[in-house]
Amino acid sequence: MRSFFLPITFLFLLLFSASTHAQGELTAKGGFAVNNAEAHNFLFLLKNSPNDLQELRTGITKYIWKYHPNDKLKITQIKIGGDLENVPLILVTGFDNKGQAMAFYNGLKKNRPDFLQMGMTNDYFALSKTNYEQIVRNKSTEGYKAFFEQNYLARQ
Repeated sequence: MRSFFLPITFLFLLLFSASTHAQGELTAKGGFAVNNAEAHNFLFLLKNSPNDLQELRTGITKYIWKYHPNDKLKITQIKIGGDLENVPLILVTGFDNKGQAMAFYNGLKKNRPDFLQMGMTNDYFALSKTNYEQIVRNKSTEGYKAFFEQNYLARQ
């Protein structure tokens, strides 16, 4: 039994270190980290159409009232600067963890609300509080979409 236990332990350590190394590379590239239990936000990146901003914000509010009436979510229009200087952004806060934020994401995909069908958004994704702060510091979402796809969408 002991001779069997040692190779399995070695294999586990090898796989764990490879996973940690891959996460380390992602973090080094964009400064993003996985933290499933941390409070999460949801970010909508709009197209360069400030005229659509109020309509989109109203659409998101109605969507939240309909599908998440008890979740105490808050909507904020934000401006970051840098690469995002001319990109209107809407931030939805109030998710306790990754699971809640991804339930919101999956609900958007399933329910396809009008504001998504009208093509007013370039992108939208869930992100931890730490990763949101990193985007604000970098004034860019560069690298986050790939991080989101690998660490959120691929692990559902």
